[in-house]
Amino acid sequence: MRTDFGQLCAYKKVIKYEIHAECREPLHIGTGSGKSGEVLIHPVENRPFVQAAGIAGAFRDFYSYDSKLQQKMFGSACQEDLEEEAGGEMGMAGGSSRVYITDGFFEEAAVYTELRPRLKICRKTGTGQAAETKGSRRNSGQKFEMESISAGSRFAFSMYLYEKDEDYEGFLEQGLKALQEGAIQLGGQKTNGCGYIKLLSVKKAVYDFYRREDRKAWARESKEMEEALPSILKRPSPCSQRLQFILSGKTAGGMLVKAISVTDGAENAPDAVNIRNHQEEYILPASSIKGVIRSQMEKIAARLGLGEECVAGIFEGTSGKLHFYDSPIGRPKENEKAGIQHRIHIDKFTGGVMYGSLFSEKPAYGELAIRIDLEEGHDRTCGLLLLALRDLGLGLLPLGSGSSIGRGYLEGDRIQVKKGAEDLLRIDCRARKIETGAACAEKYLSAAKPGEEG
Repeated sequence: MRTDFGQLCAYKKVIKYEIHAECREPLHIGTGSGKSGEVLIHPVENRPFVQAAGIAGAFRDFYSYDSKLQQKMFGSACQEDLEEEAGGEMGMAGGSSRVYITDGFFEEAAVYTELRPRLKICRKTGTGQAAETKGSRRNSGQKFEMESISAGSRFAFSMYLYEKDEDYEGFLEQGLKALQEGAIQLGGQKTNGCGYIKLLSVKKAVYDFYRREDRKAWARESKEMEEALPSILKRPSPCSQRLQFILSGKTAGGMLVKAISVTDGAENAPDAVNIRNHQEEYILPASSIKGVIRSQMEKIAARLGLGEECVAGIFEGTSGKLHFYDSPIGRPKENEKAGIQHRIHIDKFTGGVMYGSLFSEKPAYGELAIRIDLEEGHDRTCGLLLLALRDLGLGLLPLGSGSSIGRGYLEGDRIQVKKGAEDLLRIDCRARKIETGAACAEKYLSAAKPGEEG
């Protein structure tokens, strides 16, 4: 009589994945304490790591489109509710997760961090002036710093899928494709351009418990693993429904989003330089783009009589509906060769130069492309975003500091709206005409009118 090992084993098979990944954009894994938003360091390994709970939470949220699938793969927060949905047939392990994920540790030789200044703007006054929190002696922290793991840093983690009667292998690999495509982001500050991951390698081993050799190999997890990344990348893209808004152009008079400090102690080093990432690219941070775009969308909504509330809903929540990216400015070598600008402070009362007020700055110059992804394609949101990008492209709206002396303005070349590989709309900013997609533009702009459906 043949023994049915499927009845003896809690699971029919276990699929193990070893994932090696790289940060495409900065990754913020905060400690939850400290004034600088420090990255999380493992107490034993003494190096940055991504908690397994954070990876599991990001994957679980991706499957929210199917609550039953989500609960079966990652368990239920409320066991009684899950058993009620299943008619009381879930059993003792019905609410447990079928997916087990390990912590993701960064390679010691390939992990870098960067510290960026941030400023919280008061929407009523338009300033970043700090204020004391009522009832305490604490400062409200309008000016703060954020530490992130730099793009290019590499880490590795493992995933285990325990299967009994149903097949979740395809769904889990769909999640890995979503991680590659950006539909799943890790860590915090997601709408500020953080948490995008690039898969370098995905190795896979299947342990079939009906086979004696696999059962023995499972004890030491010694089965040879095969590369599965090519087959995963062939799966349908989960980001195909996202709309991409891209504004391309160049700086009109330089761009200066000041870094925290200049580490170069040379005599001729400038007092302020534009923010640079680990690759030494001068960048326009996603957080700066987000702040300016949100402010302009609120102004446009108020002007059209829509009210600022319709814009607040777009940006609020755990991740928001709009996703922003860092925008490199020009070429690093050309920006390094750019001259330093010297300035002075003028005393407004005397009209003379203030004592000891000579300072120097080094802006960034060159071409750049601002990319914004819309998670949910509401036409009203598209219309307001399109109008805000138009103002940027026409040089009506500054970014960064120094707008009073001509900095921060763009000379836009083109605005594109894409869905996957499909071009929905293309606008020539220089000629101020629509090249393709006039009907699409009309639909978005009409939806931005009061009384129209968003």
